[in-house]
Amino acid sequence: MHNRPLVFIGDIHGQHRKLARLLTVLKARVPEASYLFIGDLIDNKVSPDLSQLAVLEQVKALVDAGRARCLMGNHELNAIGWTLRAPGSGAALRPHTANNAKQHGAFLAEVGEGSAEHLKWVAWFRTLPLFADFGDVRAVHACWDARAIAALRPYLTQDNVLQASYWPQAFDPTSVPGGALETLLKGPELRLPDGFSFTDKTGHRRRHIRVRWWRDDAVSYRQLAQVPPAAEESIPDLPLAAELRFPAPPGPVVIGHYTLHGTPQRLAENVICVDYNAAKGDFPLIAWCWRAGDGYFIRSDE
Repeated sequence: MHNRPLVFIGDIHGQHRKLARLLTVLKARVPEASYLFIGDLIDNKVSPDLSQLAVLEQVKALVDAGRARCLMGNHELNAIGWTLRAPGSGAALRPHTANNAKQHGAFLAEVGEGSAEHLKWVAWFRTLPLFADFGDVRAVHACWDARAIAALRPYLTQDNVLQASYWPQAFDPTSVPGGALETLLKGPELRLPDGFSFTDKTGHRRRHIRVRWWRDDAVSYRQLAQVPPAAEESIPDLPLAAELRFPAPPGPVVIGHYTLHGTPQRLAENVICVDYNAAKGDFPLIAWCWRAGDGYFIRSDE
């Protein structure tokens, strides 16, 4: 697969028209490329302009044809947990809270919860690898953490897929696979000091911030926080309670997940993000092409 240029495609969230447009651009610019989808194919609001099934069918067709790979994102992980039940108790591995139901509701409505179609896609999600390592370039949905990957390897197949018997542990953050999955697919988080919180993009009030793990110069909560621009003032400009350091990844690592804004650019010398909020409005779907040791961004609105 890596004999060709590699194109890493960002979070799609049911935006089938943006995906179709990006694929058209890619066929014109890098017709010989292979694709790697960074995860988060699903979940968005209910809208006649969106089709999560159309996205899934297009991506799976490319995977089945050998033209693409698709990594698991946190939304595919959540979809698995919504459906699977814990041994013994029979409780859903991902709690059916009002907030979780709101986040996942449009997908369930489109596939029909509990239908054969629904269960087919959840079964496919369970076959998705958690990360990809091509030697000179790597990819994971949220955070490349060599320590978490090493801890997770005994629980994986040779294709970096979680072995079926470990799914109940995947939703227990105190277990080895659960903790590692949280890091790789959702990214590290940090609790804010007492008295501080912010409102996320869904309107939910939060006390924990996503961490800019790619920064090695952050000394305050505000510098370390990856939050919507409107929420930055809510994050205290206070010194971190403890030093947080994540080993720099070897060679380029491509991620999604973080809902960035503005002109696509590297987050750090070795970290590239391809999630620029394509889930919403007119924001384009972003890809990053790696060819012969050089990389560049491509947009669906070119």
